[in-house]
Amino acid sequence: MPRTCIICGKRAGSREHVFPAVLGGRRTNKGIFCGTHNQAFAPLAAIIGGQLKAINALLAVRPDHRDRAEPFQYPSPEGEALTIFEGTVRSADPSRKPGKHGHHIQLNLGGPEGLRAVAYIALTFFAHHFPDHARHTGLDAFKSFVQGHGDNVFVWWERPETAALLPANPFAFGHTILLMTSAATQTVTAVVSFFGGLHFGVQLGTLNGLADASTVVFIDPQADSPPHDIQEHKSQTVLLPLVRPDPMHAHLERNIQEGAAQRALQELLHRIERWAFDRDMEPVRVRLNAARGLPAEALMREIITVVEEQTSRVYRVIRHVGDNFIETQLRNPILQHVIQHIQAVTALDPGDPGRLAPAAEDFTKRCMLALAGELGRRLAQRELTMDDLWDVFSSGPGAGIVGELMFEPFR
Repeated sequence: MPRTCIICGKRAGSREHVFPAVLGGRRTNKGIFCGTHNQAFAPLAAIIGGQLKAINALLAVRPDHRDRAEPFQYPSPEGEALTIFEGTVRSADPSRKPGKHGHHIQLNLGGPEGLRAVAYIALTFFAHHFPDHARHTGLDAFKSFVQGHGDNVFVWWERPETAALLPANPFAFGHTILLMTSAATQTVTAVVSFFGGLHFGVQLGTLNGLADASTVVFIDPQADSPPHDIQEHKSQTVLLPLVRPDPMHAHLERNIQEGAAQRALQELLHRIERWAFDRDMEPVRVRLNAARGLPAEALMREIITVVEEQTSRVYRVIRHVGDNFIETQLRNPILQHVIQHIQAVTALDPGDPGRLAPAAEDFTKRCMLALAGELGRRLAQRELTMDDLWDVFSSGPGAGIVGELMFEPFR
């Protein structure tokens, strides 16, 4: 393997992380950059790490330079101080319940420097797997862009329909790096996918003498150490028909206008929410299924006890239903009495924001009894699955049950 820096040709040996350490990269390579250029690119790794810091915290990803994963302190768009860690978003003040609109996360992902950081990752991986090609002059313009020169004509947000063709990642929230060389076009392309949900296409350049080849690397950011942190697969084909948008600026503008990036982020956050729910609620599922053999009255007491232990989840469903209605009907003068009712049954105690107001507490108890009844009906038919618990304690059928009770006075 060549031991010269792919940027300047001087002696390499800096032992850079092939994938950013801050995002869970565990593997290094001493044959890509000299010490000077490895240090020069460190800010790019920091940029993408900073943009994805909330996701790192949600998944408890341990940076390779740290002994443990760390929570992320985040000021919400509503000005609330939040702590993000291990699948949960909580107020930094443990006495506070969710605010008027719940806990929101907004990330500024991409942008000129974020896309440059994606280019840096693609270049490092290409040098790791195709060391001879990585020193070809056909990559000079791309390398110049990575170093901060010139406009972006290399990296773009990939469309969902193309990203759906990526090989399946075996890790729940794994990163995917797909490198491809094409004999027909003599181009080098790549896909850089973070956490299985945020996808970027990259065109590195045009080289001579390329054969059809693909290397796909799956990285598990939640793995604590090698050897089970990656899987690699090689083939003598081009796995994905990747086409650079032309013109690039129009594609980027379209993604902004359509909200594609924010939509992809929200889908990823939803998957993380479900992952954390399944992890936390598995003992509940086991406990309820074990109680199926109890007499009917004892079983219902156990179900009610379980639901009462999930008061915060029930309250979040109540707020979801109520806030959605208020948001859509706030300016409707005919429905102001309904809005006032919803505000009353979801209100916090003005003297103690850590508690519910009396009307809200009574309504929450009614909702818990109704949800317990739904769990009882399902348990009478069969053992509960995790989907059953998600139905009851999320925005699906459980929200429908809460909505029936919330609007019952107006039927």
